[in-house]
Amino acid sequence: MSELTFKRFGTQIDCSRNAVMNVKSIKQWIDLVAAMGHNTLMMYTEDTYEVDGHPYFGYGRGRLTKEEMKEINAYGAERGIELIPSINTLAHMGTIFRWKPYAEIHDCEDIMLCDDERTYALIDDIFRTLSECYTSKVVNVGMDEAGMLGRGKYYDAHGDARRIDIIYRHLQKVAEIAKKYGKELLIYSDMFYSLATHAEYSDETAQVVEDVATQIPDNVSLVYWNYYKRTVEDYSAIMNVHRQIKPEGLWYYGGTWNWFSFNPENSYGIAHLSNAIKACQNTGVENMIISMWGDDGGECGRFASLPAVFWATELAKGNTNEADIKKKFEKLMGVPFDQFILLDLTSLGETERYGSHPSRYILYNDPFIGLMDLTLPESTRADHEKLAAQLAPLCKHPEWGYMFETMHDLCAVAAEKCDIGQRIRAAYDACDLKELKKLSKELRRIAKLVRKFYLSFRKQWMLENKGHGFDVSDARIGGVMTRLESCADRLEDYIDGRIERIEELEEELLDVRCPGHAEYGKRMYMDYWGKGRHYADIVSANVVGKGY
Repeated sequence: MSELTFKRFGTQIDCSRNAVMNVKSIKQWIDLVAAMGHNTLMMYTEDTYEVDGHPYFGYGRGRLTKEEMKEINAYGAERGIELIPSINTLAHMGTIFRWKPYAEIHDCEDIMLCDDERTYALIDDIFRTLSECYTSKVVNVGMDEAGMLGRGKYYDAHGDARRIDIIYRHLQKVAEIAKKYGKELLIYSDMFYSLATHAEYSDETAQVVEDVATQIPDNVSLVYWNYYKRTVEDYSAIMNVHRQIKPEGLWYYGGTWNWFSFNPENSYGIAHLSNAIKACQNTGVENMIISMWGDDGGECGRFASLPAVFWATELAKGNTNEADIKKKFEKLMGVPFDQFILLDLTSLGETERYGSHPSRYILYNDPFIGLMDLTLPESTRADHEKLAAQLAPLCKHPEWGYMFETMHDLCAVAAEKCDIGQRIRAAYDACDLKELKKLSKELRRIAKLVRKFYLSFRKQWMLENKGHGFDVSDARIGGVMTRLESCADRLEDYIDGRIERIEELEEELLDVRCPGHAEYGKRMYMDYWGKGRHYADIVSANVVGKGY
């Protein structure tokens, strides 16, 4: 086996967006990545892990117990995999603030209250527990995306303060706690990058204008995360700016692009990771992690991203022979690479665009309100029928068939549901009661297809994850089935004269992409300004989620 060109190389599994991977699957993942040659695995847990003395920390979320953390740590060690906890000690902690014990240390949004001893007491308890469960000397403590730092309860207590001063003090205190337990820290660099350059985190032309290096403790290393850049040069430029902020110890985090979706985006992930790996090698970055986020419900199967993970691993060993990479993948996985990657669905082969998942937003798109109707091209039905036919034989695979079955059933739904809303509108506008009667029956038939997908998706979830978190998918997909039946009922009420009109169908359908905007029409399948990626923005224009 070729050697990695990195000191540490591995993946990071998101266990915080509802899907907490079960121990059996974590062990299976460890076996696979160890066989690839990885030496590192990070478990991203915002509050989904047990902390001594904090019964409400991660309550109801399927948190990893201390026994489970110890078990996977030992299992990884036996196979040469270092388990590194990846937590948060500043932002991304919104789920704990629903509980009164933590509401007192809530600044605003999902940010913890800095300069409050109760915050540091919690962080100390966290480190004490993690030190008991993980043998690694490294802990990723996050501290990213805290743009509203000091703008809430902190402002009420202390008045206006420079964010850079707040985060400096906070980092110093967290670093002191870490030293107490013999830990080295990783922190995401976006806050420090922006504070040091007065520029956007993605700006490859940024220049360091403020010295922040002296404020970063000696047991802290920066992590540059980026999944969007299109060239080696852009990645390299930003890595070099990081070197100016702190010359030593830089880590890089890439991503497989498996978030906001049921399907992965291996093709785009491979393209982005290929450039990022070259940049790391060119700039001397020694540690690289491939993140597997689970934004908006953790709906994508973890193992579906293995093509991108495997490909990146081979590149990290210096292997650029595509035929050889595919041959090795098939030997490891038992499925040819070009068949496994069919899980990408309509993202298959896409190396330029990302984050557009028509199969998902067709599922959640409302038959009457139809926010996403005008974003779909004429080929949508044929595209998904073709994909369903290609996936069907793979559903029988003894190990990985469950993932292909889930995607097959989703494509079957998408093929039938993609144009139902526009067909209903056309018949309603034409007062074609006969056609509306046919469409009401079609809605009920589609509801049965959704039920079939739901069952295959539930099977996938329960194989890979703990049961906690699936309650959200029960509500979402159950809502789709209920809404299809409800719309069918109302069509029949209208046809039989029990109601005079259907209000939603009276309203003119607008293009949510807002024609005239600079980006309009540049994508075949597309979301609208990031909004179409989120369940709440797809399913309805009405209040969904927080309720205000």
